[in-house]
Amino acid sequence: MKKIPLYLLALAKMLEAKNSICGGITMGADYDCDNPLTPGVNQRLILIDRDNIEDVTYDITTTTLITDLVLKTGSQGYSFQGIRQALNPQYQFVPQTVSVGYDHQVDFLVFDISQEQKDNLEVMGLGNLVAIVENKNTIGNDNSVFEVYGLKVGLELQTNVRIPADTETGGAFSLSLMTSPNEGKEPKMPQSWWVTDYATTKVLVDATLSPAP
Repeated sequence: MKKIPLYLLALAKMLEAKNSICGGITMGADYDCDNPLTPGVNQRLILIDRDNIEDVTYDITTTTLITDLVLKTGSQGYSFQGIRQALNPQYQFVPQTVSVGYDHQVDFLVFDISQEQKDNLEVMGLGNLVAIVENKNTIGNDNSVFEVYGLKVGLELQTNVRIPADTETGGAFSLSLMTSPNEGKEPKMPQSWWVTDYATTKVLVDATLSPAP
């Protein structure tokens, strides 16, 4: 009988130990022919200074599902409205030597080139932000219609470019917020924000755009 190499045995033991610590997968997935996923996101991005988040509430059963996000008194989020594919969020799994994590990224265009907006974007370059994005279809996405990027570590501005003659961007600012390459990774994928139904959740999400009482 052919012997199994020692390095494969060691790897198997590592994987077994990892599964015993963190548990294994708990479900599979089917394709929903009646309600397939619709690619893309609604072109409204909400950005919140991470330091202005007072508390995050989670579902009792699905303990990683956000049910409310409370801001500090007088704080609020700000909406950046786009068109077509002006807003493009994404994330990716990042395996590391002794841990795993995720890089979150939100690319978007800002169509306001006023001096006031320039001042705002300069301050953004020093900030640590959380982004709320709404996926397109409310049925196929189940409770992941609204997703929160950068909740644990935050997003930092990595790119701010404006080419006035660029026909692709219409001369808008092109920005990219990302998990910092110099800080720890996000421990989770963008987390879903959902409570009861779409209408109820949207009220809570929209409430972040007004100063917290």
